[in-house]
Amino acid sequence: MIKILSYIGQRSSSILILGLLLAALLPSVSSALRPALPLLVSLVLGLAIARLDVLGVMREFIELRKSMLLLCLVLLFMPLTCILLVWLWRLFQFDETGILLLIVFAAAPPLSSATSLSLLLGFNARITLQVTLLATLASPVLGPLCFFLAGLSVDIEMTEIALRIAMMIAGGFGLGLGVQALFGKARINRNAEAFNGIVALSMVLFLFPLFDGVVNHIKAAPLQSFKVLVLAIVLNLGGNLAIRWSSQRYSTSQTASALGLMFGNRNVSFYLAVLPFNPLLGIFVAASQIPMYITPALFGHSKPK
Repeated sequence: MIKILSYIGQRSSSILILGLLLAALLPSVSSALRPALPLLVSLVLGLAIARLDVLGVMREFIELRKSMLLLCLVLLFMPLTCILLVWLWRLFQFDETGILLLIVFAAAPPLSSATSLSLLLGFNARITLQVTLLATLASPVLGPLCFFLAGLSVDIEMTEIALRIAMMIAGGFGLGLGVQALFGKARINRNAEAFNGIVALSMVLFLFPLFDGVVNHIKAAPLQSFKVLVLAIVLNLGGNLAIRWSSQRYSTSQTASALGLMFGNRNVSFYLAVLPFNPLLGIFVAASQIPMYITPALFGHSKPK
């Protein structure tokens, strides 16, 4: 079994792309797994936590200067980005229906598996872990704050959004720390490729409920769906490249690549799991998986300069 998982882990880029195709082609599986989405969000987060020295990173937060720098990055990635995106959207007088999608993108922390992707691609995994961890922990507060700052109301109380996000995060941390205690971090590290295989398979499983109803909406409104796809790709890859380019002059290529990865790859599934059903949001979250899942194939392995 370990050999099979290691084989999958070594080919995780191809497995993720194959998963995208399967999720799009098997709508019945997507519908069946839709109720499990909050659990799958916790699963992906938990597997990322399981291989990391979370307590060690938490101790580093005691250092005030470093904590303030990380907090500034989190604020830049979330509420400040939210304000900027919504302002630009309204400045150019685009359709107001896109506001929700912009807020969801900005209000979401970096992808739970961002640290695993940084390890896989040779980026600065430590800063990825630190920013992702802090942003994830702050999401129950910063997420609703983004909706408030943008002046957008939804058919659910902000406190309930915060509570649901907090429950998924708590479940992920509990699962991750439990797996780490059960198997031991040293054993997980010795079988890193096999664990990469488990992560890849979990990410494929996680994809299915995200595509629930997506194919039908694409058939019903192909032009609108295409616009949402373009928006998702621009936010992800455009944001990734912009942050990567602008931060290269101030940091190493590994750190710049990590910052770009985190900015573009967001855990938007949090909001699909907590907000009332919205077909455009479903399309957006599903479309966002395309640039996320092809990131390893696009950016390859970063080499030190």
